[in-house]
Amino acid sequence: MSVKFRIFARTCDFCNKNLTNWDYRYKEKHYCRSCYEKYFISKKCIKCNKTKKIHKYSENHICKFCEVANLPCSRCDKKDFSIGKILKNGVVCKSCAKYYSKLKCCSNCNKEKINVSNRKLKDGHIKMLCTSCYNKTLPICSSCSYRREAHSYDDNKNAICKICYEQGFKECKTCNSLIPAGYGNICRNCNNLKTLNNKVNKLSKALSNYFKDSFISFSKWLLQKRDSNFASLKIQHYFKYFFMLDELALNLKRVPTYDEIVSNFTVATTREYLLVTSFLDEQNIININLEVKEKQANLDMINKYLDNFPKGSKNRILIEDYYKYLLEKLEQNKTTIRSIRLSLTPAIKFLEYCENFKNNRPSTFLLEGYLWLYSGQKAAITGFINFLRNEKKIDVSLINIKPFKFKKTSTSKTILKQRLLDLMRLPKIPQNKEQLYYRTLIGYLHDIKVPTNLFISINNIKSNEHNNKYILINKYKIYIE
Repeated sequence: MSVKFRIFARTCDFCNKNLTNWDYRYKEKHYCRSCYEKYFISKKCIKCNKTKKIHKYSENHICKFCEVANLPCSRCDKKDFSIGKILKNGVVCKSCAKYYSKLKCCSNCNKEKINVSNRKLKDGHIKMLCTSCYNKTLPICSSCSYRREAHSYDDNKNAICKICYEQGFKECKTCNSLIPAGYGNICRNCNNLKTLNNKVNKLSKALSNYFKDSFISFSKWLLQKRDSNFASLKIQHYFKYFFMLDELALNLKRVPTYDEIVSNFTVATTREYLLVTSFLDEQNIININLEVKEKQANLDMINKYLDNFPKGSKNRILIEDYYKYLLEKLEQNKTTIRSIRLSLTPAIKFLEYCENFKNNRPSTFLLEGYLWLYSGQKAAITGFINFLRNEKKIDVSLINIKPFKFKKTSTSKTILKQRLLDLMRLPKIPQNKEQLYYRTLIGYLHDIKVPTNLFISINNIKSNEHNNKYILINKYKIYIE
């Protein structure tokens, strides 16, 4: 009777022959039959006193199993286990062996994973699928809601897994409530609570006395505010913030104030972890200062605005000078942080608009096009225009801005049609021809001439309730679809 060997590699690592009916593995190397006979000779193992095939270059006459006897698993440190794989410098158990196998590509998600194997589908086809993609092909059991192979169907043709069909319902071992057998031994709520407690116990060990108890109390508070599923899933997310606060406390050697927190992490961070912030405020651990919050939020937004332009660029220098100019007013109590933030918003937006043109220096010509698109910003941008004119001596003025008015195109419809067809034949409208495309389209459909100082961006293209697209110019809807 011939012995069947499971083939784990395509070729022998020594002679490169294809492995068809023999694959002997030793220290992560694969041997064909001839190479096995060549390198392994019968010797008496000095440990088990049995005659075994031992590598002829082995320093000691020890078989491959005795070499790793009493060694713990290299991955999980388990001591009592069945050998799954012998490595160059150790051994792994059967549970961990999969992590040392070659990754295979799933035919569905095209990702290389450990758990990819041939799976038989409902239609009889066999595909290389990972566990996640295979599970998606399975029906949802109408009793336990897990994705499993259907054992039977109820009167409404809903699938029932084998466990739920055969065992029906049983008591949860923790709370004794009746649950579908497919759940396992405990209900989902008890399982979530168990997961939450395990996570909290492990994570809390990484915190100092400043926030350790607060984190444990927060987990209980979160459980009451939401539910066990939310708490068990999100506790690690909120732990990140506790860890950040704990590090700050260790540096300060005390619990930080709200002012110190927003100065170090920004108001946006406190909003990201809003439930933690609310809990700390509610428990009087760190009280929210609304005045500080508003001030810091405006400062955070201002810093974000300044980063819209690369450091050292003309517009970055220009907006930084305007910011310094506004700060001088703040020192004289002529403005507020909030007003500064509101003043910077249209200034940055106008400078970004200017960058769409070859001569991107602010001018009355470009300002006119900008205000034609955003007519409601005339009052808001006045301060910045006065700054450019008076402080930077840039020739730009609101006085000479002409009122918005559509003009009839001077190009014939035939030329516009041909130009539009030429552009639409392209696989994709190139970026340098987008403005020409919009101007041609508006001219052909509406007989309107779009001024050269008016830049149409993707933000100006909107859709109505019927999904018809239009370009919004000075509150006018110019439909292009």
